[in-house]
Amino acid sequence: MKKTIRTFAIGLFTAGIIMVIGIFFFDSNSNTLDELSAEEMIPLIKEDGYHVLTSDEYISLSVKSENINTDSEEKAENEATDKKEVTKTKEPVKEETEKTQAANQSKKEKAETKEETSTPEKKQEEKIINYTLNIEPGMPASTITSVLADQGIIDDASEFNNYLDEHDYTLKVRMGTHKVTSAMSFYELAEAITK
Repeated sequence: MKKTIRTFAIGLFTAGIIMVIGIFFFDSNSNTLDELSAEEMIPLIKEDGYHVLTSDEYISLSVKSENINTDSEEKAENEATDKKEVTKTKEPVKEETEKTQAANQSKKEKAETKEETSTPEKKQEEKIINYTLNIEPGMPASTITSVLADQGIIDDASEFNNYLDEHDYTLKVRMGTHKVTSAMSFYELAEAITK
């Protein structure tokens, strides 16, 4: 047994020596990034499609971009003042626009009165729905939200399901019967099914 282990150890030692010799003497890519100078790295980086800038070039580019931004802001301000001056010179047109505005306002008032008469009808259509929810053991929250959506208690099952997940109500849902209405907020519904 000793002879076998000794032979195996000698074989590992020999293989290690051969690998070290191969790495140090025959490896052509032995240069690492630490050994390369900046001048040697630049062509390698450019081959990969990158651009290399000196610190002076970088500063000049950043200053130019800041100047472009301030120039565009100044142009926008100048255009705004030019528009104000143009509107000041067109006073006769103002009278005509006032007439059209008055006509449009009377149309809006008529439309508002129509909406006021139709809003009580909309309120009547939006009746509050009462529902008794029966939660059985092992029922997932997604099933509960889909039942609530089917019964008209909530509009969007996935939205309420996300609300339950975000506010950690999913694991707190209690089995049993719960009375819920369509007038309840997500918070109220979540509290009702977790008590």
